[in-house]
Amino acid sequence: MRFGSIDLFLEAGDWKSRVGRPLANVGFLKALLTHGRYDSYYFFCPDLHHLKRFRERLPELIPDPKLQGRVQTTLQVALAEIVREQEFEVFHQGDFTYYMPQIIGLRNRLARVPFPITGVTHSIDPIFMNSRYLELILAGPAPYDGIVCSSPGAHAAVEKGLGWVGKQLRERTGVAFPTHLRLELIPLGIEESLFQEENRKEARAFFRFPPDAMVVLSVGRISLRHKADWSPVLELFARMESQKELGKILLLIAGGGQSSDVSLLESMINQMGLNRRILLFPNFAPEIKPKLYQASDFYLSIIDNFQETFGLTVLEAMASGLPVVISDFSGYRDFISHGREGFLIPTTWAESIPDFLRENMGILEPSMARLYLSQMVAVDLEKLKSALLRLARDEKLRFRMGAAAKSKAMTYRWSNIIPAYERFWSELKEESRHFARNPIEPPNILAGDCSSTFSHYPSRRLSGKQEISLTDYGTQILKDSAKPVRYEDVQVCLFPDLERFLLNSLLEQPRSVANLREMSRKSLEATKGQVDFILLWLLKHG
Repeated sequence: MRFGSIDLFLEAGDWKSRVGRPLANVGFLKALLTHGRYDSYYFFCPDLHHLKRFRERLPELIPDPKLQGRVQTTLQVALAEIVREQEFEVFHQGDFTYYMPQIIGLRNRLARVPFPITGVTHSIDPIFMNSRYLELILAGPAPYDGIVCSSPGAHAAVEKGLGWVGKQLRERTGVAFPTHLRLELIPLGIEESLFQEENRKEARAFFRFPPDAMVVLSVGRISLRHKADWSPVLELFARMESQKELGKILLLIAGGGQSSDVSLLESMINQMGLNRRILLFPNFAPEIKPKLYQASDFYLSIIDNFQETFGLTVLEAMASGLPVVISDFSGYRDFISHGREGFLIPTTWAESIPDFLRENMGILEPSMARLYLSQMVAVDLEKLKSALLRLARDEKLRFRMGAAAKSKAMTYRWSNIIPAYERFWSELKEESRHFARNPIEPPNILAGDCSSTFSHYPSRRLSGKQEISLTDYGTQILKDSAKPVRYEDVQVCLFPDLERFLLNSLLEQPRSVANLREMSRKSLEATKGQVDFILLWLLKHG
């Protein structure tokens, strides 16, 4: 069985690779290659730089050479040829909004044997999702294609959004476009290492917490526009502090963020006189994260942003044995039963979007639109206060809820999640066998035809009638006395045998492009496109 993806599930950068979708994708890749049962895993890289980096990271993710041997890497430029020649069990993307429509179009045009294409939900952006659904519908999805939804909230949002866009298309065009992708509920997973208990005393000493401090932890992206507005929680803490209700509570906010977002949060903490009650720990090293959980007494995450569909750090905290206090919002509510593993804090939102926002959606700068929407999400602060105080004052309750949280988190281990993916892919593949074994669609409407769109740009276009002759520089290239620049990433398109055949043919006499195409086809089975690419590259270099 063969798995394919043009998603490498790895991203370069600092905090971008440690939170949210990038972190979840790295975990998925490691788990897939560790627990997956497929014979081979094909990853199509955008260029050689990414291919090399992927190969370099592979031993770090899966040290077992036998498992590494199942991984095949090549370039995206080879994707069409491989899809045309090889049979795949599935193609899967780490985010269904990235490239899934394009892969569907390519599959529909080229694959001799149908195969399912799937992608997973991460941030379901309320601003751009309808255009993503539109692309997906226009690509021509099959009933054996699917979207993996990480939470019931994400499942409902995709079902509503996809259905609404499909309905609008039918009403406006009179055409019933296919919207029958299968939606499957499979959560994100966590690594086994998160369940390993570290020395709590040493962890607290590492952060120099007072021995009697009641440490409330929050881990996540520090961003007002993309994650959560901390001001209501800080204002609640300020009121509790003034009334001497906080006792020994110490709130630790850890996470990644831009300097402007960190500075904004820091200034609010200082303005409210909470700098001794609330500590900021931004952009910490990844190896510090287990210590954060082990040094804490319980976990807090109050979010209000509609991009949130899961909440990986909540799950990490539960795996570390912490009771959690979280928003009853989106995918967060599915982690716990209120009063068992922690507390769900009720939220209230608008019945309908105000006209001044609704009518400007799509025009507003996306992060501002998200901010406006989140400002209408109200958290029940009295219920939050009650939950904080109950956990802070009741050690037995913390212990009981923490144990229940850890037990619940066990079901989210990647070793449980990957088999669920494979069952889903197997069901889709079986369904695909009932469909025609031939390409079924016209060219992908999303890709277009660049040669037609930009035909008027150059002075002239390469035609079959055009005659080409060998220059002195061309002769030098043939004799290896001249070395034109060959970019590493372009080299894969410059087939050496074909290039030498063309140069030798021109050394004999000038020839028309049509003649060179035909000679190359007969001698090397070269396609018109392969011949034209090399001819134009040679002309480019004189």
